[in-house]
Amino acid sequence: MSPLFTRKHARLLAKLVAAACILVACIALTRMAQAAYLNYQVKNMTAELKELKMKTMCVGRFLIDVPADAEVSYRGAMIAGWSIATYDDETDEQFAARIMEKEIALSGKKNQLGMPSLESIHKVDTNGVHGKIHVYDRETIPNMPAETGKNVQIEAMVRAQKHSFNLTIEFADDSDLKELGQLVTQFRSRAENEIPTEAGFCFDGGFIVDPLPFKPGERTTMFVGLKGHPDVSIMLNMTAGITTPKTLLQRAAAGAIGDENRSRYHTFRSGPRPFNGAPGEELLERVHEFNGDYGHSFMWELVHNKTDSVFTPLMSMEMTTGNAQPGATVDSSLSDAEALALWDKLLSSLRVRPL
Repeated sequence: MSPLFTRKHARLLAKLVAAACILVACIALTRMAQAAYLNYQVKNMTAELKELKMKTMCVGRFLIDVPADAEVSYRGAMIAGWSIATYDDETDEQFAARIMEKEIALSGKKNQLGMPSLESIHKVDTNGVHGKIHVYDRETIPNMPAETGKNVQIEAMVRAQKHSFNLTIEFADDSDLKELGQLVTQFRSRAENEIPTEAGFCFDGGFIVDPLPFKPGERTTMFVGLKGHPDVSIMLNMTAGITTPKTLLQRAAAGAIGDENRSRYHTFRSGPRPFNGAPGEELLERVHEFNGDYGHSFMWELVHNKTDSVFTPLMSMEMTTGNAQPGATVDSSLSDAEALALWDKLLSSLRVRPL
């Protein structure tokens, strides 16, 4: 190899390295400028959102502020294994008719053991709560001793003021009847924006007054829809008595390994965000869909929450934009700055309900 050839290539290599350094520096400066501009936009949008009219919602044992014109709904309420269904548009007459229809349907049935399905009816009429508890459909559990391996359906149908509630559980035995009989007497009706002044648990249309007759184990989920932004979905979920072995960021990091689509995600924030003195984490990303649409995926979760207190549930909040029909997406109706500012306003308002 000639010295001239070597010198020419050395000069060319030096120029290429210099060009690459300049390119990397330009990209870094561009990203810094974009981040600074986004922070500027978020700051301005945060100031504008101070004028946004809000309403306070009670979720479980916590409060959160959402836009006053937001549509709020609840799902998945459960207390000590009892699933709660709320009937918020039922009259007293319709409630009585539904109980009668239930009893008529059960009266002619036989259970798995060949006996009458409906075993007993227990009347509830205490503390403004009235209704009935039905015990029916006793059956054997496969691979269990005959003496103890039986399951029975226990269902409470109760009404408290303006709301009716059904309580069911997947597996029950006779000992659960006494617990349920006490629990339903602690139900109260609750308007959507009503903030109770007693200690207890808020869920869809209702409130359960403390003290509860069992160990912590309660769950509810609130969904928020924004007027004029049908693509935006917000969810606040809390379940007391359980926790997760891996944190939000640990799960995200494990899922990102080998993900060939990670280039479609732009991370705004990924790190700690405590709540009420307890550690928490958030992960805020913009998503570039395959069809060219842009959306947002914002998540927050408590870290290794304590399982012995209803005030330290496994609690998480999510906000996504760009949602359409199942399996489809649209462009986000919120800009990056609007999404970030709204997220901070909502999550910053989350707090334990004071008594």
